[in-house]
Amino acid sequence: MRSLRLLLSVGAMLSLMAGSAYASRIIGQQGNPDTVTGTGVVNELDGFQEMGGPYTGGQGLEAEGAAPFSVPAPGTINMRINSFVNEFPMMTWFSGQNGNGTPETNRGNKIQGFGIYGWIRIDLGIDGQTKNGIKYGAFTEIRENNTTNVTGSQTAIPGGTLGNVNGGFGQSASADSSGNTLYVRHASVYLGTDQLGFLRIGTGIAPMTLYETGLSDNFDIGGWISFSSSNIPSNMTPIWPWADEGGQYMAATIIYTSPVIAGFDGAIGFIPNNSTPFDGSGCSAAFGGVGCATQSASDFAGDIENRYRNEVSVALRYRNSFGPVGMNISGIYSRSGVVNGTVPGALGLGNVRMKGLNVADLGASFSLFRAWNIEGNVMWGNINNNWALQPDGGKDALAWTVGTKYTFMQVPLTIGTYYFDYRYNGLFTPLVSGMSARTSRGLDVGAVYGLGPGVVLVAEYAWGENSQDGFNFLTGNNLAAATPAGRTGANLANKVWAQVLTAGMSVRF
Repeated sequence: MRSLRLLLSVGAMLSLMAGSAYASRIIGQQGNPDTVTGTGVVNELDGFQEMGGPYTGGQGLEAEGAAPFSVPAPGTINMRINSFVNEFPMMTWFSGQNGNGTPETNRGNKIQGFGIYGWIRIDLGIDGQTKNGIKYGAFTEIRENNTTNVTGSQTAIPGGTLGNVNGGFGQSASADSSGNTLYVRHASVYLGTDQLGFLRIGTGIAPMTLYETGLSDNFDIGGWISFSSSNIPSNMTPIWPWADEGGQYMAATIIYTSPVIAGFDGAIGFIPNNSTPFDGSGCSAAFGGVGCATQSASDFAGDIENRYRNEVSVALRYRNSFGPVGMNISGIYSRSGVVNGTVPGALGLGNVRMKGLNVADLGASFSLFRAWNIEGNVMWGNINNNWALQPDGGKDALAWTVGTKYTFMQVPLTIGTYYFDYRYNGLFTPLVSGMSARTSRGLDVGAVYGLGPGVVLVAEYAWGENSQDGFNFLTGNNLAAATPAGRTGANLANKVWAQVLTAGMSVRF
């Protein structure tokens, strides 16, 4: 190794034809000359330019899926470090927030609808090239684990009553911060050439993740892909089903990505099971047990409902530009096996078996004059919730989203919006008379202003809803077997909603 270069990449650009991003030094960096404030600009694959937001990075992070991330000279290696901090004062409103006794056990308890939401990221990348042109490297993303659980307990005080919870989440900011941890979210290695393609192994790189197009969630804070981890209870939050987060996103994958030929490229990937490479087997005995990551047959409901195995995915994508028009079109298909076994059926049903994943995805994104972007995506097949399994006899899923964005480069400002609709089984048993498919839908509207190199200001509003006839979202009870009178009225809560209003700042280098 002749040299080691320490790189902090700012405003990195993803090449349309080569599919590679190029790092630049931050020392002495004057910012991006294309913008009046020097703010970093994200150059998307369809040619659209936008202010880099806190979800995508953009002020310093190369686009996810780019490999290699930088191009060192033959016989050298590059190392790069990205870090960013996001802080957002936030207001939320949602069903059941005011403790009105629905369910009865919640009477008198209320959730404060305002607070401060934030997170950090640390990204590490190494890119090397042999003297004969073989490229190799690794990528690691470190995140903040900001979902501390309550660990304290109530203690008796004189008079026979109970005191406050001690040592739990929210009781002490100091205790919460010291209990917070950092963890590895992404970790992958790659090897290959621009002419032959790349072999990659790790997490966050499955074909469904890398090649999805037209989702519109790579803007502002990300809308419902991000707000699901805010202070809104999970049963009020609409589920974002696409594979750029959730169970598919972090499964350990081996994938081949092809070179780009006349605008076309593709991939084929294999996922042995939906665990990460950081897991041991987890098996409590030679024959398996609770939490066994490599279980292929099981008597435990959690194994059967949420875990797939031996998934194979293929993807094909076309990217090109014609004068002022840019385009990015993709198609992806995934199919898997399951952990063999059954779960007890609710509502008088017998034991229920799950079906393997059988999912197709089509997406497109078009840009005009590198300023206006219109995009959409549709996904359908055997899938449930967020990359969980669909019960045999359950309803097939259908999800779609449409969105648009526009960038005023000389302000510099990007405004945008998207809407999504997802219909799926919801439960891990087939639906019976009196129950409909579950629906999650949501709207996101946001603006990102580039204040200067490495910093953007963000404002965002989001509305979302969950609904399913015969299911009470506040209590989690199936009411399809109840009398008709029991399936109506305000207490059923078969439709819940949530809203978010936030504004803040993201700093990234």
